[in-house]
Formats: sequence, C-alpha cells, structure tokens
Amino acid sequence: MRHFIDPQGELCYYPCEVMTVDTKLSRALELLKDITPLRQDCGSLCASACCKDEGEFGSLVWLLPGEEQVQMPWGSVSPAVMPVTQTQVSAIYCVSPCDRQHRPFLCRIFPLSPFYSVKRGEWDVRMDRRAAPVCPLFRYGKAGLDPAFVDAARAAVRLLAQDPEWEARLKKLEAEEAAYRMEL
Repeated sequence: MRHFIDPQGELCYYPCEVMTVDTKLSRALELLKDITPLRQDCGSLCASACCKDEGEFGSLVWLLPGEEQVQMPWGSVSPAVMPVTQTQVSAIYCVSPCDRQHRPFLCRIFPLSPFYSVKRGEWDVRMDRRAAPVCPLFRYGKAGLDPAFVDAARAAVRLLAQDPEWEARLKKLEAEEAAYRMEL
C-alpha cells in the first residue's frame, strides 16, 4: 500500500482520510490533552486563578465552534460577543472546577494566545496579555513554560489555521488579544 506524510506530519496510507473542520478541532484538542504549561499542575501555584470568577479576568471562556456541544457540567454555556470584533460566540461561564480532559481549546493553550507572525509568515503562539493579572507564569514569558506545552499549542494553532474557516476564527481571537495588548 502506498503512503505519504500529510501536512500534520502523520503517516497516511491511500486512500487518506480527508480532515474536516470538526476533525481538525478534535485533533487540535488531542494535541493538548495531556499537557499543561508546567510539568506539574500550574493551578497549584495560583489556586487556579484563571478558573476563578473574577469579573473581567475570570470564568468566561470563549468556545470555538462545536465546543458548545461538549458536556460541560462545571459551567453554563451562553451566547456572548467578542468585544473588539463583535463576533457572536458561545462562551462557558465556569462555576466549579472543570473536567480537565474536556477543557475548551482556549483553556488548554492558556496563558498563550494565537497570533500570525508576519515576520515568519506563519501562525504561532505568544503570551496572552490578558493573562498578566491572573497568571504568575506570565512574567516569565514563553521561556518559563514547558517547551513541550509551547510546541503542542503552536502545533494545534497551526493545524486549525490550515482550514480557512478556522483561520478566520484565529484572526478574530488574535484581534481581541491585540486590542488588549495596545491598552497596556
């Protein structure tokens, strides 16, 4: 049987499964399933500050399309609007500790945020400025995070960016974070 390496670096045999948008999200989530910013539970350093309901910086997490269908009994999913791009999204308002295996994508990459590097001509991740008030790891930058976590987050973002629909959503997420970056 003939084979080749697909754009994600996976060995594929003909006929190769065509990856759909939903499959891309599943694969991106899988890349981040068992990895965290540190090799230990980073929430133990700050009492899981990013998961607390602290108003603007607390429990609201925007969901990517399709994530609202995942059972999340630790919170309630509601419609929301991204303030900069005015994009209608679903969001979860967390009211109790989550099932870490089913965390939304943006929780899995926190304290990182996707951005398009014009200099390198590719998607990457950087420290999310909105993390500054809640995440003690923020002051150390990416160098203070487990390199395997940064690599997995980067790979997940790049996987999603291969699809025009997902890339459009990543651009909106980037715009939201960039606006906050300008305020500081």
